[in-house]
Amino acid sequence: MPRQSEKLLQLLREVSQSGKTKSKSLVGEELNESGVLDRALLDKQIGIILEGASANPSLSQVMESHLNAFQEFMREGDIPGSAREVCALLSLEANELRRAALLSLMVRLAGKRKFDPVAAYILENRTARGTGRA
Repeated sequence: MPRQSEKLLQLLREVSQSGKTKSKSLVGEELNESGVLDRALLDKQIGIILEGASANPSLSQVMESHLNAFQEFMREGDIPGSAREVCALLSLEANELRRAALLSLMVRLAGKRKFDPVAAYILENRTARGTGRA
């Protein structure tokens, strides 16, 4: 069985390669594409996050668990489940730039079009909680 950090290191390699395939959209349409906003800064931050997680076994397990669950929920079309995993992953980071980098990674993993309903769900529920309508 592969070590937990191997998946994160594989994601790091794929993100590093993504800079070579440019997308005209703001965010890359797929994991192997880098969008206009992703190109340098977000890719660097994703690398820092993944390298740091792979060096820390407990963080590595938590991140990998959430990423695996996120991908499984996306495959099943479970928008609320996917949204919970997105929020859980984003809560691991306090730094806004690194949150943006994690979000970029999840958009690439899911594909932008498949991620849009998840983003809408998160925004709708955040708005509903903010207005007391949850």
